Amino acid sequence: MENNKYVRNIKATILLTSAGGLTGIYLSKHLRKSQLYRIIAIDMSEITPLSKWADAFYVVPSVKDKEYIPSVQQIVSKEKVDIIIPVTSYDVNIYSKKSIQDKFQNVKMLVMNNQDNDIFSNKETCYKYLSEFGIRTPEVYHSIDDAVFPCILKPVVGSGSKNTVKIENIKDYNYWSDKVKDHILIEYLAGEEYTVDCLFNNNGKCLGANVRERIKTTGGGATITRNDYTQDIKEIIKILENTRKIKGPVNFQFKRLNTGNCCIFDFNTRFASGGLPLTVKSGFDIPNKLIQLLLNEQVEAWYPQQSNNSLTMIRYYEEYFENL
Repeated sequence: MENNKYVRNIKATILLTSAGGLTGIYLSKHLRKSQLYRIIAIDMSEITPLSKWADAFYVVPSVKDKEYIPSVQQIVSKEKVDIIIPVTSYDVNIYSKKSIQDKFQNVKMLVMNNQDNDIFSNKETCYKYLSEFGIRTPEVYHSIDDAVFPCILKPVVGSGSKNTVKIENIKDYNYWSDKVKDHILIEYLAGEEYTVDCLFNNNGKCLGANVRERIKTTGGGATITRNDYTQDIKEIIKILENTRKIKGPVNFQFKRLNTGNCCIFDFNTRFASGGLPLTVKSGFDIPNKLIQLLLNEQVEAWYPQQSNNSLTMIRYYEEYFENL
């Protein structure tokens, strides 16, 4: 589906994967503003508003389908794609594999290698790895007999807050453990939740980190979120840089303990699914900085301005109509 209404001086053609969701639609709208990029959007569903912003939109199989990669290869070739930006965790898991990257040798992308991505995508290995660097993470209960109620049950590998539940008693556990087969039990942490949106370059250096409180969420994504620059995370960022493993856009979530320590309970090797627009509005334009990195342009580090402390994003639905 083409949407070329006028001639533009194109700097790069960018393919956004799984673009029909909240983040993909935002990226399409945001990147289109510059007029410097051709936006090619793909999704497994044809019912999306992407034709409104993308220069071309294609329906592709699920990332789990064996025909997915061949389908994307055809699109990349046809549209002369320069950059692929994996949007969801499922996409990152695929494109982090060297065998997949080798199929797109002339296309640029910035993702962690598969082995490192797997460490951070698995809650148990992520907690273990971060703990080895001195970062506080939730206690993991290896059996229900060891658990302290209330506790949290969540998938070992998952995206967003799907199937993440608070377990109050053994009855809750018996019910949810049967529904969520491959799960992990962790300690319940009280207090406000914070998300940190980051961008790391190819050498593992952090080019910026925006801290915001998650005030209201829907399906794991923030619908009301507020910048909070009173939260000091400099030591956490320094530790993450020292791992030399992290590349590209990532976000992590933490709670502040009574001891004053940050406890990281979630880590995602992708754009945040809800509050990214607030970070961009605050001056940290992660999508554009990511593209600049991939185009080998100079990218300056970003630091938060106090004038944006308490800046709040309130997200709402907007209707879109199209004859399909």
